[in-house]
Amino acid sequence: MEIAERTISSRQSVLLPYTLGLVDPASNTVNLERAKPLFDTVTSQETMVLVDTIMKTVEDIDLVKIIVTRMLHSFSKALSKTVRPFERTIPFVEQLLAHNDEIIQILDNLKPVVSKINVQGKIAPEQKSIIQTALADLAKLTSIYEMKENILFPVVEKHVEESRCVLVMWAIHDDIRKTLQTLQEVITEPAYPLPELNKLFGALFFDMKTIVFREEQVLLPTIIEHIPRAELMGLSEDQHAQGQVDPSQAQLSDGQIDLVTGNPTVRQLLQIFNNLPVDITLVDAEDRVVYFNTPEHRIFPRAKAVVGRTVQNCHPPTSVHIVQRILDAFHSGTKKYAEFRIHLKGRFIRITYTAIYDEAGAYAGTLEVTQDITDIKELEGEMRLLDWEE
Repeated sequence: MEIAERTISSRQSVLLPYTLGLVDPASNTVNLERAKPLFDTVTSQETMVLVDTIMKTVEDIDLVKIIVTRMLHSFSKALSKTVRPFERTIPFVEQLLAHNDEIIQILDNLKPVVSKINVQGKIAPEQKSIIQTALADLAKLTSIYEMKENILFPVVEKHVEESRCVLVMWAIHDDIRKTLQTLQEVITEPAYPLPELNKLFGALFFDMKTIVFREEQVLLPTIIEHIPRAELMGLSEDQHAQGQVDPSQAQLSDGQIDLVTGNPTVRQLLQIFNNLPVDITLVDAEDRVVYFNTPEHRIFPRAKAVVGRTVQNCHPPTSVHIVQRILDAFHSGTKKYAEFRIHLKGRFIRITYTAIYDEAGAYAGTLEVTQDITDIKELEGEMRLLDWEE
């Protein structure tokens, strides 16, 4: 469904030039004078359409974030008239709001600690302990970001045409995760410059509160009207839980499949995929996810809502251009393989993309395989004897 159908085009024709002109506010005065009378009546739906248009118009995601931040500052009075202006009976939404309340509480408690440090010019041991605890708690609470990315965002994309604002949110999620990680590292350094520490805390406070505002005053008030109630009520943390899919849930689980080298049942195939020491995601020729396996401890969590979603929308905005470059090369046949290695949560991760072609040589999809190779890197010599302990 297109939200734009329900917005007033004459208002958009005034607000959009102002919004795009926020790249350079100093030269945007004419657009500002035209748009300013509308600021106090801007709705969440109009805002979401504007963000979507900005995303379609501006390629640089960092510039998009700047424009949207300036735009929301202009519209903040109108968007804040009613706190949480949406239905309050949806379990997933209530879980999201509970996380938001905890995040805001921690940030509000942390702010005077940081202010006092600036007065003192240094961090006292007890203050360091308070900060470390707060950062750890915030890091745990950001698990809600992964849930949004894997459960909520695919449903938004499915039902709302102008949904590119979720990509801006995802980019800010990534910023927050990076800032938290950096703060957790540098807070232990006794000589870390106080001005740099202030910048990090400033970014953390601003980004985390920004996400809460955008969720509660723009995203949720808009999408709840456009997503079928049954799907909203079906959103749950269970969809994102770690652990293996039960093979007994498979359809036609007793029927055998001829794989040329054998005839396993669907249930047996699931058991194979569940117990591979790698994460697998299969993408079809139209760049849509068709399958992912569920090993006991997946490196990159997946929710069932991702099936049918374009693989481009399954990655943060900052890396979409790399994904697209790989897919373009695979489609054209100029490349058939890509590999990456990254450090993640103290582990060393290998990610490979392999192009798949049918019997006629036409592109049929991509297989993504992710593996934790931390322990493999340390292996030396042979091991021919069983090392089980009795």
